[in-house]
Amino acid sequence: MSLKTPVGDLREPPEALSEKRALASESYVERALPGILSIRDLTFLFVIIVFFITNVGNAVAGGPAGLSLWVIGGILFFIPCSIASAQLGVLFPYEGSLYSWTHRTFGGFVSFFVGFIAWVSGPLLILATAELVINILQGLNAKWLTAPWSQGVVLLVIIIFSCIVAIQRHRTTQQMVNIIVPLLLLATALVSVSGLVWLLHKQPPATDFSQAASWNPFTAGDLPLFGVITLGYLGVNLPLNMGGELAAAHGRARRRAITRHLLWGSLIVLVCYLLSTIAVLVVEGQNASFVLAAPINTVEMALGPIAGDITAVCIMATLVMSTIVYNYVFARYLLVGSIDQRIPVRWGRLNRNRVPANAIVLQTCAACVLVILFFMVIPYVGILAGPPTHLAASFYFVLVGTATVLWAFATIFLFVNLLVLLVGHKGNDLRNHQLFPSWVLLLTSVVGLLVGLVAIVDTILNSYDPPDIANSTWWYLVAGLTAIVLVVGFIGGILASSEATWQDMERS
Repeated sequence: MSLKTPVGDLREPPEALSEKRALASESYVERALPGILSIRDLTFLFVIIVFFITNVGNAVAGGPAGLSLWVIGGILFFIPCSIASAQLGVLFPYEGSLYSWTHRTFGGFVSFFVGFIAWVSGPLLILATAELVINILQGLNAKWLTAPWSQGVVLLVIIIFSCIVAIQRHRTTQQMVNIIVPLLLLATALVSVSGLVWLLHKQPPATDFSQAASWNPFTAGDLPLFGVITLGYLGVNLPLNMGGELAAAHGRARRRAITRHLLWGSLIVLVCYLLSTIAVLVVEGQNASFVLAAPINTVEMALGPIAGDITAVCIMATLVMSTIVYNYVFARYLLVGSIDQRIPVRWGRLNRNRVPANAIVLQTCAACVLVILFFMVIPYVGILAGPPTHLAASFYFVLVGTATVLWAFATIFLFVNLLVLLVGHKGNDLRNHQLFPSWVLLLTSVVGLLVGLVAIVDTILNSYDPPDIANSTWWYLVAGLTAIVLVVGFIGGILASSEATWQDMERS
């Protein structure tokens, strides 16, 4: 992915564009929050947000076709997301990413709607990331945390811990990210080396890579993997939720910070997914399908238990840190919405560390309520039939599926916004700060939008938990919950837009 030298008049800063759509949060955040994020900080945030080595088990289920799907999803969705985020981020370098970019393109109603959909998946993802820690522990020892209530207790501890850390100084939490990401890369390196060591020891590969048919990802058995693998690339724009907190204040330095972190972050994530998937296929093959601890097992089999334990510790530390990062990154949606008077002002108040603590606490409470409800109450009250363990797992998978669909739905507005800018009346603003030729932007936007929609449909139609939730049940549960959230967001957007218009009239 190469960046084209911007064309047009570079004397006009992006901040001067479309002033009639300017938001209060755009200037307030730069004054109130410290600008600390360097290119390295943004790159490490990108990696810890997007790259989950636990996703490798999904790709392994397809054999060599899983590698094809990583490449196809990367070319047709991941790279377009990076290109769109780079262009929109340079054009509108403000806090809130999708929320701000959609406001500049469509105005108040649509921006609240997209911002709400983007945010509502946050508490669900905080829960989902914390649950991955439990899944890894269970992969190490099947006797640990078997009861849903015990899982709920550990989840509450992790989520509350994420809140405590997230409300500290932003520089402190970023330093933690900068320490943890090298541990994630170490774990990935151990997994990758395991495949090589396995072959050097004359062990036969567990997967036959020589059959051309096995690389075909469009068979009936592999198509359900398209959505889960492609949407494993979600989160590209999230580091730019803190676009008003970059160390580079204006001009070329800020543009360089935005584009370089997306370039390097995308390369690192693509390479890590491919190398770790190849290694697991070589050592374990499709026996590791949908096993979250598959990378750890691969290292143990090839390098021994000590290396496996190191890998497990690195992965679990990364997952805990990811929970923290999701907590404070998604809180930025509440921060900007509050500053812009779309939601009550108390959710945007900063603590003495200049962090939106109230927003973080709200998200934490929402995630904790979900934990209590789905791990400590519903499985035991007898309303639904079935063992508590299966009920808790089923509810968890439905929540994760819904969160993924909502997150993907919000993400495709990267391409919608860019298409509107390309063909609409704001084309001059875009041309003055263009990173890529227009045909590249148009092609990637159309392809990314279509592939994103296909991945959403694929996710709705194919259950994450086939033994307990059939596809015929899964689709209406996930589609129903998604529709409810979309309707709530639509109504909220109307109310928020009307309130903002009324306040503008009062000020006038």
